Amino acid sequence: MYSAKAVANYFIERAKQTKSSLDPMKLQKLVYYANGWYLGTTGTPLINEPIEAWPYGPVIPSIYHEFKQYGRQPIKALATELTEDFDFAPIDPPQDEKVQRFLRKVWDTYSKYSGIQLSEMTHAPGGPWDRARSLSSGGRGTDIPPEFIKKHFEDALARIRARAAAKK
Repeated sequence: MYSAKAVANYFIERAKQTKSSLDPMKLQKLVYYANGWYLGTTGTPLINEPIEAWPYGPVIPSIYHEFKQYGRQPIKALATELTEDFDFAPIDPPQDEKVQRFLRKVWDTYSKYSGIQLSEMTHAPGGPWDRARSLSSGGRGTDIPPEFIKKHFEDALARIRARAAAKK
């Protein structure tokens, strides 16, 4: 598993490479989708942090706090961590080639959508965010259970495979 900030830095670097705009909301949803598809296809989470059900969809608090100063503007810097020398250094994105290919596929699939569009997609009735919100009072701080995310993406993968099999 990786820190959410490491995965976020992959997407920030990819946005720079492709000359794409990436705001905090879009980044949140890209990391959510990366974790969801990874969990749904491998059975293990990609990130080592909980995902919370906030009003505008799934949120990873560490990413929110790292990039909230950008508001709705494009992110201009990588996520950092405090070093032993009490300095801040950028966090390396995942170096594993298989994980990078996976993240590139997530980018290629979802980067065409805005943060608002991705947020709306995460609000699907019966989806992980919707289910977690229905079990809470609707405030911040409610974790989306990983089993909700895993089941949602496993089911989505099964539908994709069924459509592909039907075309053959």
